[in-house]
Amino acid sequence: MIKTIKKINSTNFNFSYRMSLCLIQITLIFLYFLIIAGCSTVSKTTYTNSYKSCLADKELYQARSAELQSIVKSDQEDRINFEMKTSEELQGMASRDVVRRKRVGEIFGEGCLQSAADFSAAALIYQHGDVSDHFMQSFLWSKRAVVLGDAKQKDLKALGIDRYLVNTGHKQLFGSQATKTDLSAKGCWCLHMIEPSFPENLRFEFSKRTKKDFINWVSSMNQGQECKKLECEVELKPTPKGTILGFW
Repeated sequence: MIKTIKKINSTNFNFSYRMSLCLIQITLIFLYFLIIAGCSTVSKTTYTNSYKSCLADKELYQARSAELQSIVKSDQEDRINFEMKTSEELQGMASRDVVRRKRVGEIFGEGCLQSAADFSAAALIYQHGDVSDHFMQSFLWSKRAVVLGDAKQKDLKALGIDRYLVNTGHKQLFGSQATKTDLSAKGCWCLHMIEPSFPENLRFEFSKRTKKDFINWVSSMNQGQECKKLECEVELKPTPKGTILGFW
């Protein structure tokens, strides 16, 4: 009686064991075919790269170059009668500046800044930026435009570096940066501090204006207003020679 029970238990165990092995084999076979099918699908997939930079696509470059000029036109039209704009109008213009700046950044990312006109257009848009890095980028792009043969962009170099300096807490070199203390129609414009050690001949070489010309420019914007001080009261650090590598 005892022997019979042991035989039955042994038989059940062997049967269960064989069934387990069978299920494992079936699972492995299924996974094998699944992997083969997946590999087959990947091998049949064709990857295409339709991207072309402006260096390889002349038509794309011409389109982007024309778009840059259109962006500049929009920027300049937005600034007609700038001195008379209300705070609401200035805020609207600033919002549109962001859109223009983003698009120029995309065009630059495509490698589509090639000619002096391209670089000067991009520099002008970034000149109307929000942070110091925008203004330094404007300086660098206008500098590139000059190297490529557009000497007129020396003035934009001056604007870019002045705006960069003022926004990093330094005295400007040329005198191109003024601000309105009060954005209302009765607000006064003031001229940010100018670095006294910067040579007048360099100021005129790049901006075609003297320090006196910049002072008169701010005075003309305050015409008809009762403005006590022409120079802004914001204290700025000196900008000695060596501050701007390769320039001053």
